[in-house]
Amino acid sequence: MLQRSSLERKEFKEDELKLIKKFDVKNLAVIFPENLNQLLIWTSELAQHNHAQFIEFSNKLGLMAEDNVEEREEINKKIKFYRNSAFEENQIKDFYLKKLLDQGEATVRGYIKHPIKQNTKYAVISYHGYDFVSFATPEIIEKSPLNFIDFVQIEAPKTLADIHPDEALLLSTIKDFIKPFKEQYKKITSKNREIKEHNAVVHEIYIKIKNKEATLQKPTDSKPKESSPKSTENSAVPVEMKQVAIQKNMAPQEKPITVIKKRKFALNKEK
Repeated sequence: MLQRSSLERKEFKEDELKLIKKFDVKNLAVIFPENLNQLLIWTSELAQHNHAQFIEFSNKLGLMAEDNVEEREEINKKIKFYRNSAFEENQIKDFYLKKLLDQGEATVRGYIKHPIKQNTKYAVISYHGYDFVSFATPEIIEKSPLNFIDFVQIEAPKTLADIHPDEALLLSTIKDFIKPFKEQYKKITSKNREIKEHNAVVHEIYIKIKNKEATLQKPTDSKPKESSPKSTENSAVPVEMKQVAIQKNMAPQEKPITVIKKRKFALNKEK
């Protein structure tokens, strides 16, 4: 694929300038464990807990004095950790719920609005008797038309123990659940960044070619030209036929004429 450094070149082949389609994250291959329902519940509640921690520390940072550098730096680290953790957990939860909706194993009960962002909508998705709150994508809304319902979301767990008594087991289980998806997601997003750069460079190269700042190499015919055979007349005619033809073309030989010269004899006259 082309990179930004490719713009320094002056010649390009036509095959290099083809646009590449990005990979669709929705097509990631994932496994469906037997305890998927329980894993999704734990993942959802952990995401709520981490999001609540993110909000709490963000508010705390806003009230902290600017000159308190060390403590502010420490809180910033916690904010980043909780924000990233909540994002990953919500991402895999939403991904699985979308798959379950497509397979007909989950249903959309209705929609709710964001408490602050009025244009943001969430879908209440029911799976095995548990109601999950997921971002309402255009695909979900298309399959399940908007129907706003009264829904009171449970309070976010304040501690990890509120989710599971064994905190270490909870975190390791969710980590193992997220890891395969996370690794595939990173590979695809990295590849898509390369594809995005390639397509942007292709566009700029065509502009350079149009402005005669670069040239497009014409494809060369790789097939060797067939040498025309020498026109040798009667080259494929067998020898016997050639001889016959030659004989026919020759004029018949005339028989040699024998010229008989008359001799003159001297007569002896009798005296």
